[in-house]
Amino acid sequence: MRTAIHRKRVFPATGAVILLAICAVITLVLLADAAIRSGLENAVLLAPWPLLVLWGVYVVGIASGISADSFGMRVQNFLRRTSAPWSMVKRIDMRWQLEVTFADESVLRCFGGPTRSRPRRLGPERTREDAGPEDDGIAMLRRLRADAVAGGVPSSGISRSWDMPALAALIVLVIWAVIAVAVTR
Repeated sequence: MRTAIHRKRVFPATGAVILLAICAVITLVLLADAAIRSGLENAVLLAPWPLLVLWGVYVVGIASGISADSFGMRVQNFLRRTSAPWSMVKRIDMRWQLEVTFADESVLRCFGGPTRSRPRRLGPERTREDAGPEDDGIAMLRRLRADAVAGGVPSSGISRSWDMPALAALIVLVIWAVIAVAVTR
């Protein structure tokens, strides 16, 4: 049995980091403006609302994605995590989004993740052989799966869980918002 190389590959949602950074700057500016104009107490009472929006951008953009290594893949769709070894993955397809079919015929549709790459343009002096291998995320996931199945990587079952840190942050922000509403009424 071959030993598998444990190299993790992450496929985040495209542009999510930039969107989160822009939203974080806007949130910071709004809260700083509220603190300067009306005082720190009012800024603390206003803070949960833009922070809830920032939390939503984080959950949709940053937290959702796919990571894979030689043992299996982990998919996070919003607040739900699914981990599966390659032996449980039957098929990886791309329809409107990435779809993973498991051995029990259940289908997982992935919110974030890789896409197929477009064909590369070749300059007037280059041939197709100079362009390098056509490599997209779907092909990489399929190659990792094929290598793991051929190498006999040990497997376990599919595990599903919740993103507890993100849920805890949501609970804190909701409680903070309820307290802010109660104080102002």
